[in-house]
Order: sequence, then structure tokens, then C-alpha cells
Amino acid sequence: MTAPDEHLRADAVRNRAALLDAAADVLATTPEASLAEVANRAGLARATLYRHFESRDALLDAIQAEALERASAALAGAGLPDCDTREGLRRAGAALVPLGMRFRILLTEGSDTDPEFLAARNRTLAPLLALLERGQATGEISPTASTPWLGLVLAGLLMTTVRAAAAGLVDPGDAGELVAAAFLDGFGA
Repeated sequence: MTAPDEHLRADAVRNRAALLDAAADVLATTPEASLAEVANRAGLARATLYRHFESRDALLDAIQAEALERASAALAGAGLPDCDTREGLRRAGAALVPLGMRFRILLTEGSDTDPEFLAARNRTLAPLLALLERGQATGEISPTASTPWLGLVLAGLLMTTVRAAAAGLVDPGDAGELVAAAFLDGFGA
């Protein structure tokens, strides 16, 4: 038989996950939604939400941490070390754009100035930087541009693709190929 404390902890873990899931869904489509709407979508009381997240900022911080964790796992599973640059960019775009769609509330919150977030994002995107460095070493990417700059360009391209997919301008299923082609080929005829 499960001890009462273990049941409560499992219940708390489920509630927190349900709240994060609901928040990602609600805030992706309605960034100005209230925390009461998030709790309602999760099927939980607003008080339960506040037991887990003391404020909207705390909830957004948790969403950000989950997004980075999922992105890290997606990149780790994409097999980037085992392919050429174009295929790696395609795989990265195919993995990251759907996640970006899910967590697109983060694209509107302006976290690009938070040093802790930037450090965590850099750790998460390290496999992409390694791919870009490898592409420069093989001549697939110009060696004259700095790798950190190329990483920022790629991050901007990925965010733009997320926004375009959310607006219905591109099919998320095509995101990987679009990212690879735009990054490596540009738009010249």
C-alpha cells in the first residue's frame, strides 16, 4: 500500500505537470490569458496553481525551463553528430520548430537579456554550434563568420519559422527543410 505522503507527492507532480501543460497550451494561443484560465484548463483550482507557482513570472520561468529541457532532449535525439550540415540543420529544424510552437509564449516575453536564461540556452544549443563548427571545417558553411554569430542567425531563423508556422504561413512539417535551405542556400535564384 502507498504511504499517504508518497500519494501526495505523486499527486503534486501530476498537478504541476498538468498546470505546465495547460499553461503552454493556453498562453501559446492567448498570451494575455489569466492564471485562472490556466488553472481551469488544467482542471485544477486556482489555489492549486498558486501552490506550485507563486506568480505569472514563476510559471513562465517553469515553462522556460521545461522548454529548454525538451529542446535539449530533442537535439540529443536528432543524431546531429552522425550527419552532414544540411541534414543536421533539417533535423534540428524538424525537432525544434514544433517545440517552439508549443512554447511560443516565450518568444513574446523578452528573456533574451536574462543572463541565466542565455547561459541555459547556450548549453541547450551547444550541439547546434558543434554542427555549425563542423560545417565550417568541411567548407559547407563559410569559415569567415564567427560560430557564435552563426548560432544567433540560426536561432533567429528558427524563431521566425516558429512564428510563421503559428501564423499559418508555413507548414510545421516542412520546417526542417525550410530552415536548412534558408540557412545554407539563402533566397537567391
